[in-house]
Amino acid sequence: MNIYKTPIALLIFIGTVLGCTDDFEEMNTSPNDLTSVPYVTLITNAEISILKTYNPILNFEVSWARYNVRDVYVDNDRYSINGSGTNFNVYSGHLKNLNLALDLAEEAGDANAIAVSKILRSYAYQNLTDWYGDIPYSEALSADSDENATIYPKYDSQEFIYTDLIAQLKEANSIIDVSQSLGSADVIFEGDMMRWKRFANSLLLRIYMRMSLVDAATAKTGIEEIMADPGKYPIIDSNDNAAFKYWIPEDATYRSPYYMDPTQAAKQENVTSAYMIDFLKNRNDLERLAVYAEPAASSGEYVGIPLGTLGENTPDLSIMGVDEFRALDSPTRVMRYSEVLFIIAEAALNGWNVNMTAKEAYEAAIAASFEEYGLDPGTYLTEPLVDFESGRDQRELIGEQKWCALYPDGNQGWAEVRRTGYPVYVATTEPVETLYPGKGTIVRKPYPYSEAISNPDNFSAAISAQPGIVEEKFEAGVWWDVN
Repeated sequence: MNIYKTPIALLIFIGTVLGCTDDFEEMNTSPNDLTSVPYVTLITNAEISILKTYNPILNFEVSWARYNVRDVYVDNDRYSINGSGTNFNVYSGHLKNLNLALDLAEEAGDANAIAVSKILRSYAYQNLTDWYGDIPYSEALSADSDENATIYPKYDSQEFIYTDLIAQLKEANSIIDVSQSLGSADVIFEGDMMRWKRFANSLLLRIYMRMSLVDAATAKTGIEEIMADPGKYPIIDSNDNAAFKYWIPEDATYRSPYYMDPTQAAKQENVTSAYMIDFLKNRNDLERLAVYAEPAASSGEYVGIPLGTLGENTPDLSIMGVDEFRALDSPTRVMRYSEVLFIIAEAALNGWNVNMTAKEAYEAAIAASFEEYGLDPGTYLTEPLVDFESGRDQRELIGEQKWCALYPDGNQGWAEVRRTGYPVYVATTEPVETLYPGKGTIVRKPYPYSEAISNPDNFSAAISAQPGIVEEKFEAGVWWDVN
């Protein structure tokens, strides 16, 4: 789909909007009709699309993070993905909707709708730039602009995009009125604007830490600013106010998109990775193992396979934990409390002023991960491969445990593996029978081939601005990936 024109998918009635979300990316409508659509409806549609786009639990990134892997049709686990398998459809979908919602909300003077639109848009763009690197941003979706209309948008650097995302999120936080509600149109936080403030500022923490190896000064200043003023910058500070979307099992529209009919378990063709199971077993983490995975149907044991392995029989292997992740009410975990604490732990280890020691935040993060599932960590913190004072590299401990706690969020897990280099096995081990032996692990999504046709000059400039990319997806990572 061409992102430079005005095709946008929407229907006016919200019931139809919610029932047909998946079709919106493929439909066109006149821009003149869009002004009659309530901006809150646009936000609703964008929220649902965003939840499904950036938070799947069974996709390429989940495999690349070594959470769950395919046991048949393993080509993409072996890195067959190329530009024929990627697209920029989200520009003409939820990003277009959010731009319009923002314009209409500004006309109406609705500060909370403006803030939510900016937060959602920032969340979407961060995911996109973390996948691809440089992308259309400042000139994207401007073909209809009354001023400076641009049909062929330039690609902005990831550094530029991150800088603007920080500004957008700070502005959103500053204008939110927590005494007012966005109402039922907000299907993520049900109109609770304090939860939007917490998410915006926690997302800022994520962005600052993501860029910390290439711009430590900005990251340090930003994180310390947030941590010094919880009144101005409230963050996610418990599992109760984590950024989760809780689905409604009895509602066909709002039941969890991750639902799996238990009778189809043996046909999943998507199983737990051997490394994930071994990681948990080696640390005596049997409680989270029982949440993350199901015992193999044939043996009752937890059995995984390495990424890229072909020819196994699913009943002989573990699949993702059904009760927690594949039920009718399984939530979408947009951002966890444990992730926030791991960010604080890493910041403290860097010597930054975050009002906690690295050890305190690290142990609190692990406890939060256990408590997310109603578990007690017990003696887990004293396990030799977990103990913060065991003599193991403390940065590696934080990276490993953060990766584990993010399961099965492939987008964030894969990003953190690329940024930190931990776990080392995940960051460095090629898939079984990789299609690109010797090239290492995948470090970026390939750009859509359509870009070379629809926006050739700017696409070529983007490739030139990011030297060292091999076979579309190896060697030269995105801006913040310097490991």
